[in-house]
Amino acid sequence: MLFKKDKFCSVSDEELMVHIINGDTPAFDELYKRYGKRLMNYYLKMLNYDKAQAEDALQDLFMKIAEAPEKFDGSRQFKTWIFSVASNYCKNVYRHNDVVDRCHKELAFTSAACFEHTYHLHAKLDSGNFENCLKDVLNEMAPEKKEAFILRYQEEKSISEIAIIQNCPEGSVKSRLHYTLKYLENRLKQFNPKH
Repeated sequence: MLFKKDKFCSVSDEELMVHIINGDTPAFDELYKRYGKRLMNYYLKMLNYDKAQAEDALQDLFMKIAEAPEKFDGSRQFKTWIFSVASNYCKNVYRHNDVVDRCHKELAFTSAACFEHTYHLHAKLDSGNFENCLKDVLNEMAPEKKEAFILRYQEEKSISEIAIIQNCPEGSVKSRLHYTLKYLENRLKQFNPKH
């Protein structure tokens, strides 16, 4: 076993991938030894030194290699390929963060006026009565809309967290919250002193 591991020290990255495709675990270990730290440093720098996110990215990358090593194009240089995959992961994170930021801004803008008239004003009124009415109205709603509302406004989850929990796109979460807030504004207008 020791000889088998040692034999991979002088093998090229591209040859290691051939061994990995053939199910050779020590070859995978050697590849990780060569690139694990370098890629971790790359991810840390690219992902604003978020160690947990960098560790997740590194694990994701090596899981992809372990699960589907045949996706490596042997005509390319491995070093360039693996850093391209890492770069694409970071670009996806940036795009995801942009979408989340836009959703937060849009949701904050659209929900502020609606939500202010219903949920926030209950502090000035009989909060027990408001809570009971809110529960009743939420119980009339579709489960996914009710859940989205509870996760966002009572459990303080982000749009992206709710999307993961509900196993749906972030746009669906945003839509569910928008329609739920409109519905609540209409059904609970007796708690709004302007009505």
